[in-house]
Amino acid sequence: MTTDFSRFFTHSLEMLATANTDGYFVELNPVWERVLGFTIAELTAAPFLEFVHPGDREPTLAVARRLYDGTSDVVDFENRYRCKSGEYKWLQWVATAVKDGDKFTYACARDITGHKQALADRDQALADRDQALARALEFETEYRIAAEDLRQRINDQQDAIHSMSTPIIQVWDDIVTMPVVGLVDSARAADMKSSLLEFVARTGAKFAIVDLTGVDILDTATADHLLKVMRAVGLLGARCILTGIQPSVAQIVVSLGVDMEGVVTRRSLREGLKYCMRSMGLKVTKPDVAG
Repeated sequence: MTTDFSRFFTHSLEMLATANTDGYFVELNPVWERVLGFTIAELTAAPFLEFVHPGDREPTLAVARRLYDGTSDVVDFENRYRCKSGEYKWLQWVATAVKDGDKFTYACARDITGHKQALADRDQALADRDQALARALEFETEYRIAAEDLRQRINDQQDAIHSMSTPIIQVWDDIVTMPVVGLVDSARAADMKSSLLEFVARTGAKFAIVDLTGVDILDTATADHLLKVMRAVGLLGARCILTGIQPSVAQIVVSLGVDMEGVVTRRSLREGLKYCMRSMGLKVTKPDVAG
C-alpha cells in the first residue's frame, strides 16, 4: 500500500478488508479487532467462512462466486460474524473483486447489530400492539354480555363483607377489591398489606381497589398505613385505587395534611370498577331493558 492509502486503511472507522480466492483474509484494519474481539492474526489464520454464521455461509459463498466469475462487479449483502465471545454480530458489506494478479477482493463492512435489534424490537412491539388491540375488541364484546353477571357477582360478594375482617374479593379477571370496615390499627394494617400483596401476586391482578366505605374515622397512622399498602401494591406492577371515602374521613385527611398526591380515588366501589375497566380499554354499558 502507498503511505496515504495505508493511513486511510489504518484509521478508517469502517471495517476494511482484502481477501484472496482461497477464502482467506489478507489484510484487515484495526476496527475488526474492536468489533469482533479476535486479533488480526487470528482472523487471517483461518478461512473467513469459519467466522460466518452457519446459516449465512451458503449465501456468502454465492456472493463470492458472483464476484470471482465476473457476474457482478460490486455486491452488497449482510451476514452474521462470530465474535471471540461466542456471540454473533450482523455486518453489512460492500465488496468488489479486482481480476488482475491475485484477484483480490476489496470489501468494506459495517456493524449493524444495533440496527437489526431495533428492527426486531419494533416488529415485536407492533405484534404486541396488534395482539392487545385484538384482545381489547374481544373484551368489549364479552363485557356487554357479562355486565349483568358482573353486577350480580358484586352484590353477592358485598353481602359477605360483614362476615370477614379483611376480605379480598376477585371481582373480575384482573381486578381485586379489599373492603375495609371499622378501625385500622397497626396490626390489622400489616395483615391487610400482607394479604393484599399475596393475593395480587398470586392472581396477577392489575388493579386493587381498597374500599373505605365502612371507615368513619381515620387518623394519621391509619392514613400512613393505607398509603404504604398502595405503594407496596404498585411495586408488584398493579395499580391501587381508593374508593368510598366518607365526607368525615375526607375532612380528617385534609386537616391532617396527609399527602395524597398521585393517589387515585373514586366515589364508590362501582365507580372504582368502572375506572379499572376503562383503564384496560373496556367499554361498560347498561343493558337495554325491554318494555
